Amino acid sequence: MSAAEEISLLGRLSTPILVGDPDGCIVYANPSFRDRFCGQGDDVVGQSLAMVFDGGAREVVLTATAEVLQRGRPARLQIREGGSGYTGLASPIEAEDDRVGVVMVLLEEQSNEEHLTGLVEEIGEPVAEARQSLQALSERIGSKLRDEERAILERGLHSVETAQKWLRELQLALRGGKSQHGRFDVGNSIVRVRDRMVQETEPPVDFEVLMPPNLPRVSGTTVVFERLLSQLVRKRLEEAREGTPLTLLARVLGGDEPREVLVSLVDVPDPARRAATGHPPESVQQSMASMGGEAVCVEDSTMGRVTSMRLVVAGS
Repeated sequence: MSAAEEISLLGRLSTPILVGDPDGCIVYANPSFRDRFCGQGDDVVGQSLAMVFDGGAREVVLTATAEVLQRGRPARLQIREGGSGYTGLASPIEAEDDRVGVVMVLLEEQSNEEHLTGLVEEIGEPVAEARQSLQALSERIGSKLRDEERAILERGLHSVETAQKWLRELQLALRGGKSQHGRFDVGNSIVRVRDRMVQETEPPVDFEVLMPPNLPRVSGTTVVFERLLSQLVRKRLEEAREGTPLTLLARVLGGDEPREVLVSLVDVPDPARRAATGHPPESVQQSMASMGGEAVCVEDSTMGRVTSMRLVVAGS
């Protein structure tokens, strides 16, 4: 792979992309495709587009490629590869009224199991807060309540505890009775959160993201990570010194054998607006722990504050 290819736009995209010639043979596979679909050091250039996939996916890709090259029509496809589902679009490449090849773009689908697991964790957080609030209320004023009022409070607390029990049962059912994590594209999640924060703040926040292309996939779920990162960003925005930017950095730890992705949010807090502690919110720490990672905070009186989240590279 030449240096020119590696620094091209396609080489920087985190979406898997294949480019084929008029015979349906691969002339380019971007790094994201090679990372997800190819073995270490495998060179797929020159192979048939369909042959780099396994099982039923091979037939689907072969049909889509034929539709594009023979009829000149874009073709949509859905495949499963390596335990993940992908929705794709194969389109003709045309030049001077002639078809000269095909480009295929693949977008990973979020599985129903991953989505449900994320929802369970998202529901569990307010349920846990409700239980803590009811327990605190019972401890503070329980002895002052009339019997009828105390019974109402106890029923509410019992109902919340029952909800927590069934949420735990649902988690176990989704995980097949054992602890396991999904895997997700942390780079895409960071971009989505950044865009969401910019859109919902008025005036738009100065929010810079610095990260390399094609970050490795990490253990956890998209829903949980995007929720906790959004919570953290909103909290830091509330405490930030007026006019100061937010910067989010992401980098890979482990060199040639990536082990972790470190996501760091840098802000400059206003002493008059910040909370008593600079630690990440408790909910953020708990969510990171549930995905096998951790969140920590380091402060400097002149440089500002760095909140770092370590995510484990999937399969490491």
